[in-house]
Amino acid sequence: MERSQVLRWRLGWLPGGKPRPCPFHPTANLSRAHVTNCLQIHRRLQLPESIQDPLSFLLNLLPLKKPTNAQYSASWAVRWPAICLILFELDHIFHNEEVPPAPPNIGTSLVEWLQR
Repeated sequence: MERSQVLRWRLGWLPGGKPRPCPFHPTANLSRAHVTNCLQIHRRLQLPESIQDPLSFLLNLLPLKKPTNAQYSASWAVRWPAICLILFELDHIFHNEEVPPAPPNIGTSLVEWLQR
């Protein structure tokens, strides 16, 4: 599920292919810019507002191979579950579904791999 959500975000995919109103702000359409503000992504990922697309920014920093720096791995142990939670919420919002509680193991695959 995580991989699918990441790919859809990176490709700019929105279900239905046309803009839909935000369930929290019906006068605004769901777009990357609106979602970034609406879900307070900068705050949740602890990134400055100067970064236009914080999710893509962090996805571009994902390690391609297992890092040797323990501090770098530890930072992803915090970031990756937060990214997965945001993408989980977006998936439900885009499908006009109520956002259920997140699965307890969200984002653990990458974190476990980094910590091995």
